[in-house]
Order: sequence, then C-alpha cells, then structure tokens
Amino acid sequence: MVAVAEKPAEEVYEEPTKEQILGRRAQIIHEIEQERGTKVITLIHRKEPWAEEGPVIEESERILTQLREIGPDKPVDLILHTTGASKFAAHMISMALKFRKSKVTVIVPYYALANGTLLALSGEEILMEKYSILGTVEPQFGDMPAASVMSVKTRIPAEMVSDFMILLADRARMETDNAKGFIKWLLNDKMDPDQLERVADFLVGGGVTTSTPITLDVVRAMGLKVGQIPEKVYELFGTMEFGGEVLRSKFN
Repeated sequence: MVAVAEKPAEEVYEEPTKEQILGRRAQIIHEIEQERGTKVITLIHRKEPWAEEGPVIEESERILTQLREIGPDKPVDLILHTTGASKFAAHMISMALKFRKSKVTVIVPYYALANGTLLALSGEEILMEKYSILGTVEPQFGDMPAASVMSVKTRIPAEMVSDFMILLADRARMETDNAKGFIKWLLNDKMDPDQLERVADFLVGGGVTTSTPITLDVVRAMGLKVGQIPEKVYELFGTMEFGGEVLRSKFN
C-alpha cells in the first residue's frame, strides 16, 4: 500500500493586537534611533488598524512636550506624513524645531502638504524619495487662493469692486506677507537674501497652485539640503493603516 503524504496545513494569518502593533512601532523607532544616533519624533496622519474612526494625527502639545524633554545637544529626526497640520500647530512645532541647537532632520517618505511643508522646511536636512512631495503654503480663503483674491483690485475697475472684496483682498495681502515672512525666517540661515526671496515667492503664491507637487529635484533646486531615507522608516509605516488598507509588517 502506497503511503499518501499529508497536505501541509495552510498558514493562517492572525491580525496583530494593538499591543503588538504599538510594541513593534516602539522597537522600530528604537532601532532607527540606535542606527542614526538621534531621537525620533513622528507626526503621521493615519488611521489606526484598531480604531473605528480616523484618520488621526499626533497632537501638537505632545510633540512640543517631547521636544522640550530632549536634551539640547541630541539630534532630532521628525518623521512626517500629513496632508496639512493646522496653521497654529505647524507654526508652533516649526518654531520649536528652529530654536533647537542640535541638528534637526525631517524625513518625508511620501508627502507633507500645505502647512506640513513648513515643518519640512524647519529641518537642517530633508530626507525624501524621488516620488516624495511637498506643497505650497499659499493662504486660502475658502476655495480661493490669496493671489486670486488680491488680483481682483487690479483686474476689475475700482468702481465695480465691492467694499467686501476690497477688505478681503487686503486681508489676503496681509496673510500672504505673513506667510512669506515666516518662511524667510525659517530659511534665513540656509540661503542668501536673494534666493530666500525667490523661494518664499515660489512657495507662497508664486504662480504654483496648491495641487502642484514640489518634488525632490525642486527642493534641491531651491537650495535645500536633501538626503536618502533609511529603509527602516518604511517598516514603521508597515504597522499603520492608510485609506482602509493595512501595510503588513512582521511582528516577531
């Protein structure tokens, strides 16, 4: 009688628990810190695999607290992934990063848009892929960009422009000037005044729409220091959920 080999049982994938996921993240972050000699902080717009609602983003207060607790000489890595933090949160975190004495590196594996771009500009170095993107930081009024609002006073005869539109155009001008001023402050130690002015104009209403991606090559052409992303950063993203899909990571 011929013996029939038993069919091996199919391996069943078991979803990791919340505790396993958080433990794995902590392990990956620790490994990045050991490899780079830095303290890692994350600001990642995501949906947690165990959560009913989402997406979530780390609170600015928590990030500011972490920065305050890090020694002044310890280099910081900010892993950044966001469609846009709130204006005030982005300004506070950017200032906290700018004021640090140690090196700050911002890591953008995928995208940092709108006010998230301010955070990317706060670092001494930005680590990106060729497909990673930043965005413009032009102020918006509803669905209207500030540059379009300001142009009303020059495109339409004065007698046809309402008082409301005049006030709105003046507000748009002030918001634009403020945005440019903040960017120039963030970058004032990275480039000469002429280049600083050109970069600020480009990022704040320089004829580039909010949907235009600012890629690695453009960031480099702006005169900013760029580098490559450590592979282990992607292991961290493998523990998170984006758009309803969990990026699988090993939990062992």
